[in-house]
Amino acid sequence: MLGYMTKKEAVNYGFTNHGYYWFIPVWISDEEFPVVAAKWKPMELLFTVVSRIEGLISFMVGKESGFRFYIGPRI
Repeated sequence: MLGYMTKKEAVNYGFTNHGYYWFIPVWISDEEFPVVAAKWKPMELLFTVVSRIEGLISFMVGKESGFRFYIGPRI
């Protein structure tokens, strides 16, 4: 599939787990400061939009912004 990051590529970049950010499938690294990337390149734009909306809503209700990730099984 065009723009899809395979498991092999994900491991080469240092990602260790499958995961989801809301409904977007992502690769996640298992580190102190995790790195996250959408599994399919066009979803990166959607990832950015959703994270901005989440930050705006958190700001409007006066709560600290945070990301809601589901960390799935290891690759």
